[in-house]
Amino acid sequence: MAETIRLRVKCHACSNLIEGTAKYGSGHYVPEGVSFEFVAVGKVEGAQGRRVKAEVTCVCPNCGVKCKYNV
Repeated sequence: MAETIRLRVKCHACSNLIEGTAKYGSGHYVPEGVSFEFVAVGKVEGAQGRRVKAEVTCVCPNCGVKCKYNV
């Protein structure tokens, strides 16, 4: 089953809003918008359900700076 990842962050250098989504699952990765690298580092269970902790790396389309985030 494919899960959807939504990314909405600001660039570290120029404060441009970077938005992208991707669907991933077993052997399945389909990016939409800004392409980003996603590395899962764990799962968190809370009141709203399960979430995935991850490190996300993307390149800003405005200035070309490579940005890394913990989501």
